Amino acid sequence: MQVRTLGKRTADIRDHLLRQIEIGNFSRGAALPSERELAEQLDASYMTIRKAIGQLVQERYLERVPRVGTFVSSQIPAGKVQRQLGIIVPAWTAPENSDFIMYASEAAEQDDWLPKLYFARHWEDRTLTDAWQNCDALLCFAPQPINRMPEELLNRFRSHQKPVVLIGVPAHHFGLDTVAGSMELELGVLLDRLAQAGHTRIALVEQYSLMNDQLELDTPTFYSVWKQRITETLGAEAVSELSILVETPRFELPHRAIYEKLKVFGRKPPFTAIITRVPFVWGVAAALTDLGLKIPEDVSLVSNGDRQEVPFYRPRLSYLKVPLRDHAFKALELIRAREQNPALPVQYAMIQPVFVEGETLKQLNH
Repeated sequence: MQVRTLGKRTADIRDHLLRQIEIGNFSRGAALPSERELAEQLDASYMTIRKAIGQLVQERYLERVPRVGTFVSSQIPAGKVQRQLGIIVPAWTAPENSDFIMYASEAAEQDDWLPKLYFARHWEDRTLTDAWQNCDALLCFAPQPINRMPEELLNRFRSHQKPVVLIGVPAHHFGLDTVAGSMELELGVLLDRLAQAGHTRIALVEQYSLMNDQLELDTPTFYSVWKQRITETLGAEAVSELSILVETPRFELPHRAIYEKLKVFGRKPPFTAIITRVPFVWGVAAALTDLGLKIPEDVSLVSNGDRQEVPFYRPRLSYLKVPLRDHAFKALELIRAREQNPALPVQYAMIQPVFVEGETLKQLNH
């Protein structure tokens, strides 16, 4: 009877450890705690733990390295353990990051992937290497411009040993599979929509840091597209009058800096419309309201971005979205294609923008 009990305890421990591997708590290649640590954690004898681990070694879920430790096998077939999809997002909270995590998790679940979240401060964050080693594929919301990525990490990503898809930035020029919109197209749509409504004096609210990051990539930016259009319609002198470039202090949201910058214009601003990103809308709206200006009667406001809460803004915001959900599901399509053919040319999927008509855009009298 005691032998059967000990045998059942070994089987229970084996099943428990296997479950931790299956749900991703111990990723492929990860080290297990020592057998003595596991014995203490699971309230089991050292020999019971050793037998349970031995069974998983025989089944090739685990590998023992003498005098080093026990590791989850990096060669476990996908049919035995659910594939793990690493979702990398910048290590600061933002509603759009949370939204993307939700959409990526939804797409992963439909494709039978196990999503694993990683938060990266910059490209040299060890988290990125760990994610690449431990997961079967990666979706990466870039924490910095692509050209700041260390050569070693860039080579690892574009080796296509594992599918890696960059989200939201034009990374195909660097040999990386990419799902993104087009800043040039998006701002062009907003400018055209404002022009159709009779607006010519259109201000742009933008952060210096974002603008500079985009310029580093040598691609069209919100600012460069806007500047070209304003110059064509109003002349070069109007650019300095209508550009509202804000430097946000470190570790602060941009709202206060935007608010203070706009308050300087007083009740007679030189513009009839403002374009800004969805994250900046509150700072813009607060400044206009406190100046006694009404939206859209005095100043029209249009925005660019995709957040789940935007439909609940009041007044209802007129904005252009490049759906994050489309990014996530298209990225899984690129992963499937890369799995089937690792030698595919670099893949680039452009997500089309959608203009949502709201209440913050006024048709001017001609």
